[in-house]
Amino acid sequence: MQLSNKVFCGFVLFLVSFSLYSQTSPQAAQDAEAAAREALRRLDATLGGNVSPGTPQAIVQPAQIARGGSQPQWVSDPYAVYDQNHFIAAVGSGSNRDEAESRALGSLVAIFGQTIRSDFAVVTMYTEAVNRGVVNVSENTNVRDQISRAASMDNVIGAQIGSIWDSGRGTIHAVAYMDRAKTISIYSDLIIVNNRNIDLLTNMSDTEKNSLDGFARYRLASQIAGINTNYAAVVTQAGGSTSALNLRSADYFSLEAANIIRNITVTVDVSNDRANRVQDAFARVLNAENLRTRGNNPRYTLEVRLDVNEVSFPGNAHIFCRIEGSANLIDNHTGASLLPFSFNERTGHTTYANAEAAAFLNVERLIAQRYPALLREFLASLIPAF
Repeated sequence: MQLSNKVFCGFVLFLVSFSLYSQTSPQAAQDAEAAAREALRRLDATLGGNVSPGTPQAIVQPAQIARGGSQPQWVSDPYAVYDQNHFIAAVGSGSNRDEAESRALGSLVAIFGQTIRSDFAVVTMYTEAVNRGVVNVSENTNVRDQISRAASMDNVIGAQIGSIWDSGRGTIHAVAYMDRAKTISIYSDLIIVNNRNIDLLTNMSDTEKNSLDGFARYRLASQIAGINTNYAAVVTQAGGSTSALNLRSADYFSLEAANIIRNITVTVDVSNDRANRVQDAFARVLNAENLRTRGNNPRYTLEVRLDVNEVSFPGNAHIFCRIEGSANLIDNHTGASLLPFSFNERTGHTTYANAEAAAFLNVERLIAQRYPALLREFLASLIPAF
């Protein structure tokens, strides 16, 4: 696994569209935007290997690839080669070179603490935001892939592989290292850029905020803040300070997202229902996801249309009731259909009244079984549009 200076590159989640209304002062917004642009410029230069004249650089000993002979000092102590004042280093070993390099990088990540690894859900939403173009990071597919990998912290941006030693006895050793000053610079700039992204996500009117889009924005802001917490751990471990980086609490944005969804009203409108049975079945699912189903001026309507018919079949003593249903979650502000759901149920009995009662009971069960997963998947997939 050959790694170069540019492999783990990424300037994360920089939103090129600044169409959101800023609730901060115009000057503060301009300053934050200027700081983010300057951070991006530095990131581009640093990750591209273009270092400004006069910038101090740690001296890196030339990497060596060797087989056999005496064990190099760095195998037992990487700081015998990489000055600990200027580098963070770790060693890994395996039965082949790829495995040794992977374990060296894993050991390097472990120095920053296992808690810096982002969970799968965060990385998935982050990657989706990048792939959908919600956040514009690069036109280069490889760069987008590396940015997604960096978010998971399985690999740290700026990490490099140094020397390789094959013992000749079935074990290969590799050393991974990071320049402390370069690491502090990269991750501090990533935090600055992400802070501006958080501002862009969360600066909106109350009408925009109290919507599923507002919920998605605050949830994504929470995830970006969590990624920043991981980046801050890297800065600190590399010997830098985060006191001036204005770190935000992921818990705060997560709590705000939870408050937003609790204040969203979804009215359930069912045609051709029986004693509100289908209406109540959908309401129970919505309430379980903390969505209100009673209130004035609902932002959303769950429109449910039922087609209930008697069906009989020649030679069959039973009478059947068929219920064909469609449910659409409608945004009352835009008229957009957000979550279509359909079902078809047929139940027979000796009388139509009993057949209909049994069919509605089965529809209630079907809603309870199928709609919760569909709704949760929809809510989890929400990514704010700009």
